[in-house]
Amino acid sequence: MRITRLLAAAICCFFATTYLVFSQDVSQDYIINQEGHKIYGTIKKSFDFNTITYIPFVSNEGVKTKYYPDDIQGFGLSNGRKFMSRYIPDKEEDGMVFFQIIIKGKVNLLSYKNQYYIENEDYFLELHMVSEKKDLQGNLIRAKDREYMGYLSYMLFGPCGNRLQEKIASTNLSEHELISTFKLYYDCEQEPYELNVKNLPFVRASIIAGAGISFTQSNLTEDSFDEIPHVFDPQYTPYINLGVKLDHWRRLPRFAFDTGIGYTKRDGVINMELFKPNQRYSATEEYSRSSFIVPIFINYLAYRSKNNEFYLGAGAVIRTNTLESKFSIVDHKITYEPVTVRLYEESVLTYSSSKLSPAIKLGINFLYNRRFGIVSEFQLEHISKEYTIDLSSRQSYYNSLVASYMIGFRL
Repeated sequence: MRITRLLAAAICCFFATTYLVFSQDVSQDYIINQEGHKIYGTIKKSFDFNTITYIPFVSNEGVKTKYYPDDIQGFGLSNGRKFMSRYIPDKEEDGMVFFQIIIKGKVNLLSYKNQYYIENEDYFLELHMVSEKKDLQGNLIRAKDREYMGYLSYMLFGPCGNRLQEKIASTNLSEHELISTFKLYYDCEQEPYELNVKNLPFVRASIIAGAGISFTQSNLTEDSFDEIPHVFDPQYTPYINLGVKLDHWRRLPRFAFDTGIGYTKRDGVINMELFKPNQRYSATEEYSRSSFIVPIFINYLAYRSKNNEFYLGAGAVIRTNTLESKFSIVDHKITYEPVTVRLYEESVLTYSSSKLSPAIKLGINFLYNRRFGIVSEFQLEHISKEYTIDLSSRQSYYNSLVASYMIGFRL
């Protein structure tokens, strides 16, 4: 019951922090209607606009509308990303889609569903590789024809000559490589161009500095002797941590990675009793336990509101423990005649020196679209055979379920 109340309190603290931080954004999103006019408002943020079929738009007057590619010429986001309505080459029967405009100029670079396209006044072509089977001396092999290199060479023909051709020959179908090739072309051409992703990094790296508290519930392992009733005082453990978080991946917008190092120290007391036929044991040990904690998580962004994003994480926690016994005494009483009492000093508690344990968490990233923010997390970790109690020549091993709540600053 006690751990249930503690868990409930931690969860309440976790969700209570969702009301601590609120901010109003200045709207810079817009749509371009069929007449070519920009209408400013707010576009509900999605995790990946490169695959959407429509956009939910709220004008500055409060009018809510769903726009499909056939309804507008395009739209823009406050982070600089721009989109246009176009037909996919040779697939006009499928209708229009929203293409992201990566580079706009004499020759445009666009993308849709992780495929890249190149466009000028005369052509609109998909950049792709063709995989085909070839017979090589009686052996059937699969070869890749980098057809996109030919398209790039033709569409980006200019004064760069061999320098550009060498660059194209080493270019793969990634956003970074294609942008680098286009930049070289425009520098040689001395033509103006617009790069619409320059303010959108490939990944955001943040430092997380936080503090929290953890509560532990233990249960006997299956290969142990009978359980030895015991209680820790206190049952909570404060900790601090410093870590790094990699999120806002441009190509994997829903995923994030975080790791770090934490430290916790608890000066506590463990009390226990053990009843055997005609015998009673009671023991008390004062101890100091220090732990270094290294969490490693992969997170999935489940929901995003205007200012905050909610994520689920799964991973592992590496713990290294150091235990110092300050004082330990065992009271052994024989209850049959003649009654005898024996007191002796003996350590009864042992912690594993290191453990790798699975863990899950639920987190909130406040003000996710700002450079600085607040992170709040609730975490559950299962540690197998975390500690051992040795009393009356009996060794009992205990698993631990650790519930932690942390709040920190994202720098």
